[in-house]
Amino acid sequence: MVTKEKFGSQIKKIREKKHFTVRQTALQGKFSSAYLSQIENGKKNIPKVATLYKIATGLRISNDDILALAGITHIDNSNVDLGEQLENSDLLLSFEGKELSPEYRQAILSILKTLPDADSNS
Repeated sequence: MVTKEKFGSQIKKIREKKHFTVRQTALQGKFSSAYLSQIENGKKNIPKVATLYKIATGLRISNDDILALAGITHIDNSNVDLGEQLENSDLLLSFEGKELSPEYRQAILSILKTLPDADSNS
């Protein structure tokens, strides 16, 4: 699993190898330099795919390369069991940039279990 710290350091390494400043990279990708700095320093979670693509543009690397750096081996549009995702403590889940604690995961799971079955005709 790729941590936010490892991801950030890899991004910084690529940027520095290309002799790009944080500001240049951010301008090219159309996002804020402060945001990139926070990512590079491991203070932000790994961004959503759309933002990863912006970072790739800023770094002038391929979308596949940025996804690989983020630990995303493929984008699968198949059905995902949200309950399994919430119960998987190895999976980093966040909401509005903040990691979900085990307590929040359990609360969300409890709420989901109270909802009527999607397949029922009630």
